[in-house]
Amino acid sequence: MESQSLTKSRAFDTPLAYVVKGSSVMNAVPVEERGFTRYSQEQLMHLAKRFHNTKRTYLLVDPLQGKHIPVSPRDCLTMLRTLGGRLQAEFPETRLVVGFAETATAIGAVVAECMGDGCSYITTTREEVPEVSSWIEFQEEHSHATEQKLSADGFAAALEKTETVIFVDDELSTGKTLVNMLEQLKQSFPQLNEKRVVAASIINRMSDENIMRLADKGMICRELLKIDNIDYTETVNKFAITGASDLPANDLDDDCIKSAYLIKDECGRSPRTGVVIGEYINDVLARHEFITSADSTMLPAGRDIVVIGTEECMYAGLLIAEQLEQSGNYDSVKFHATTRSPIGICTDDDYPIFNGYKLQSFYEKGRQTYLYDLARYDSAVIVTDSAPDNMDAVTELETLLRHYGCREIIVERI
Repeated sequence: MESQSLTKSRAFDTPLAYVVKGSSVMNAVPVEERGFTRYSQEQLMHLAKRFHNTKRTYLLVDPLQGKHIPVSPRDCLTMLRTLGGRLQAEFPETRLVVGFAETATAIGAVVAECMGDGCSYITTTREEVPEVSSWIEFQEEHSHATEQKLSADGFAAALEKTETVIFVDDELSTGKTLVNMLEQLKQSFPQLNEKRVVAASIINRMSDENIMRLADKGMICRELLKIDNIDYTETVNKFAITGASDLPANDLDDDCIKSAYLIKDECGRSPRTGVVIGEYINDVLARHEFITSADSTMLPAGRDIVVIGTEECMYAGLLIAEQLEQSGNYDSVKFHATTRSPIGICTDDDYPIFNGYKLQSFYEKGRQTYLYDLARYDSAVIVTDSAPDNMDAVTELETLLRHYGCREIIVERI
């Protein structure tokens, strides 16, 4: 095992061209340096302004992440698999990856994917999960929704089978969330003190002091991009933002719309309780094949398609979007997801979020979520792991997609 003297953070610096399931690290046109692939700050970070958040007024928006901005699934997964592949090269023995909700659930899943089919994957969550009896609860410092929790049972079962645990977030700014979580976990699972613990992220903007604080806790930091810890408050203050819009009127004929619903198996696997990543991938793609093979005209060829994930449920939609894109049957395929994050809207050329709409959550009636940067598409696939009883949320999102020209809308419950 690597000694604790090696816990200082660094970007990856070994030659690597990592390819998974037909995706090349060249697809997103990252900068090439000394024989290995690097992404630039311009590629991975745009600045937006949070709407009515007094804890931190700015938000780092990654245009390749597939959360707030529609992206080619190829480009998104290329970036995520670059991180995952490099982690796999350094920590190949890893059999447990933990992803942070909500924006890093797909990132963590891809890291687990790169570790091999037998790697366990579990996410933190803010949702109610009745089948979980014991939680590890902690706080996320600057988020709009600070309370997070991790299934203690799911974590315990996977912890026994690994010597290394990788915690994955999209951005590390102070490390406080990780420290909060690690302290809680070590109280419940003292055996974690004997494991190698890695904190991985797309962007790391922690100060040297905070990096050493994590090192003192026994945590190794790895990232795709290291940048300075700059306060961007003044930078985003120049943007005159508005809040997300209410839903437009439903002005299209329902007879033009095809909707299909696949009721999810309540005994199915969920990353919130823990999955073996290879089994989870197979389940998602098998269920997608089942619904699309039932009607070959459900998604006609030659269309512009958007696949939309819901809040914490992103990775399944990305896998489906990748399959649709790789088929070559469609003019374009984009992916992004609904989110709890209220982000300011601005039409300035250098601002990343140009439209946004309020939507009811798929997971909790009365809770507001958002969808940003929506454009016109011919067809839409909504991929969710929510329960099937909140049809109002489905109807609202369908209304919005119809307003933007969609004629086929499929809802897949995984």
